[in-house]
Amino acid sequence: MNIDFSHAFLTTMFGWLLGGFVNGIVGFGAALVAMPIVAAGLDMQLAVSTCGLVVLSLNVQMAWNYRQHLDSCGIRAMILGGLPGAVSGVLILKNVPESGLKLGLGALLVAYSIWGLSGTQVNKRKLAAPWGMLAGFLSTGLGTAFGFNGPPLAVYLSLRGGTQQQIKAALGAFFIVSGLFIVAAHALAGLYSAQSLTLLAVALPSVSLGAWAGMRVSGRMRDLIFQRILFLMILIMGLNMAVKALGA
Repeated sequence: MNIDFSHAFLTTMFGWLLGGFVNGIVGFGAALVAMPIVAAGLDMQLAVSTCGLVVLSLNVQMAWNYRQHLDSCGIRAMILGGLPGAVSGVLILKNVPESGLKLGLGALLVAYSIWGLSGTQVNKRKLAAPWGMLAGFLSTGLGTAFGFNGPPLAVYLSLRGGTQQQIKAALGAFFIVSGLFIVAAHALAGLYSAQSLTLLAVALPSVSLGAWAGMRVSGRMRDLIFQRILFLMILIMGLNMAVKALGA
């Protein structure tokens, strides 16, 4: 795939600025928002490998900010499921055609946004360890193959319950571990290059600025209104990516 790097730089900056802004407000979602934008101007493998490095950096900051609220219950099970998920994700990324990857990403975004827009309320409960392992497997698998790992963990942690700070602390802690799995899997698969490191240098200032702005705004916006806007935006981007993939 021939890459116009002037266009790639602009889409990378804008995508990660918006992704960091969302992540600063809700504690996850940077890659969900950024990837449909970034992948529009890049080869999918290049976009995904850069994404793994950006998200790892972002979640180190989030875990540090919420470290006092960390409840380690369930984290070990998620980590156990993470390693086989990373291996599965690499196999998908290396062997599935790019149009198939983008169609899969679009379908996952649509499904996740519909779940979010449904506003379904569930009773909080103590979940058995296998559910944590499944969440870890799916999260790391998605992160390795598609560049985002938030949805399975968001669903799992919302079912498990806890305060907003505890959920963000758990997300940050697991995302660091899964992020290391993802980056290692990408490195072993030979996905990193000078191009991916250049895009990382472009993305980091943008995602940091976006995260700072998101944290500033989060205290002034009603959560329900923002969540509706966020899920609607994800739905539109998912549909757009799926339609383009089908057309290709």
